[in-house]
Amino acid sequence: MKILIPLKQVPDSTVRVKVAADGKSIAADGITWSISPYDEYAIEMALERKDADPTTVVAVVTVGPARSRDALRQALAMGCDDATLVNAAEDLAGLDIAKALAAVVKELKPDVVLCGKQASDDDQGLVGPALAEALGWPHVGMLTKAIPAGDAIELWREVEGGHEVWKATPPVVGLVHKSDKEPRYPSLPGIMKAKKKEIPEKDLAGVGVTPSAPKIEVVAMEPPAQRGGGKIWKLDGDAKGVAEQVAKALHEEAKVL
Repeated sequence: MKILIPLKQVPDSTVRVKVAADGKSIAADGITWSISPYDEYAIEMALERKDADPTTVVAVVTVGPARSRDALRQALAMGCDDATLVNAAEDLAGLDIAKALAAVVKELKPDVVLCGKQASDDDQGLVGPALAEALGWPHVGMLTKAIPAGDAIELWREVEGGHEVWKATPPVVGLVHKSDKEPRYPSLPGIMKAKKKEIPEKDLAGVGVTPSAPKIEVVAMEPPAQRGGGKIWKLDGDAKGVAEQVAKALHEEAKVL
């Protein structure tokens, strides 16, 4: 089985993001970049299959700026076999990203494509379903497990209170919510091997994609409002009076009632 994971490089979740001077983007200075967390879960899910069956081939691809090569090397250090970079502007539209990925999928011919269900920076959740549509493949979302079952693959989909188990005949696109295990850390031998690994690079023209005019415009970005101080009411045996004060504060100050 061959599994392909499209991944995205995003600001690390531990970094405090600041709005840039233009008010419409984030300040890139001093940012640590990493693989989007749901994409890491997709990588772990694929590597679990590789652990169970060493004949499994796991490849990764990203469509993004040159610095995204670091995310690909991180995936290689985790245990992935191959990586491909499609060099593109950071603000490339999601549909164009899906078209570029579709071209790579058609070239590499994987049995299964596992995408994180959404990127942690924009939270759109667009590229995975758009990729499935561009390929004409079925897709199943909210996956936590993928298990080969003869000529098919069982896709465990998380629902409220349990799981649904879907069975699909490859090729298929899966949108990963989480995997059974937390994503593994790159090993030292893996890091050394990843440094020597060649990463083929393509451009948008090479995969037959002409960037389209943006259909969404970022008007402004602003940090979340500073959280105010809390209030404490002393009960002193008057529960009804305190409840009235709390209700009044929620209605008149917090304006949530």
